[in-house]
Amino acid sequence: MGERIKVLLVEDDGDSRELLAELLEMDFDVVTAADGLAGLRAFENDHPDVVVTDESLPGMCGTELAQEVKHRQPKAGVILVSGYTNVDAGCCDVVMRKPIDVERLSAAVGSLGEAARH
Repeated sequence: MGERIKVLLVEDDGDSRELLAELLEMDFDVVTAADGLAGLRAFENDHPDVVVTDESLPGMCGTELAQEVKHRQPKAGVILVSGYTNVDAGCCDVVMRKPIDVERLSAAVGSLGEAARH
């Protein structure tokens, strides 16, 4: 088996971030960030295969982060998580509504992570 898929999880709510990170760590290597700008720095430092980001973040929203990620690394997968329905998520590969279905999230991370590596 090859290296585990690397995931960057960007979520400003500490409890949600820890819980999601724990669930994703069963299958993936997870790095976390608490806001959009920290997420962008973590993306540049860790080169994750997939970014899972909340839409409403301090500093830089999830869709802005997604655009920056795609600009720097077009093959990286981006999953946007939002409580809102009317998000313009054209640069994101997958959009998920809150509350998150963890099995669906995990499956999306897996398929986007595989695609990012080929």
